[in-house]
Amino acid sequence: MKLKNPNNIEFICPKCRCKENIPKSIVEFLDASDQCSDTHVPPRFDCKICNDKMLPKFFIGVNGTKYYYDDGNIENGSPAVE
Repeated sequence: MKLKNPNNIEFICPKCRCKENIPKSIVEFLDASDQCSDTHVPPRFDCKICNDKMLPKFFIGVNGTKYYYDDGNIENGSPAVE
């Protein structure tokens, strides 16, 4: 999947469909900081419109796990191979 801007990760709110670009460095920092807890949950941000949790449209975590948004569901794929 080709990213529009490789320096940002696009997030979407499954409730109101609001979209926001978050700097990749922030998303990676939060993902790395959260490796002691549930690694099957991607980094999430609060939606500024409805306060639901925004999910990444596509993100490869620091441990290689691929997260992608699909019709309101977040899927946890197998580790991405490059």
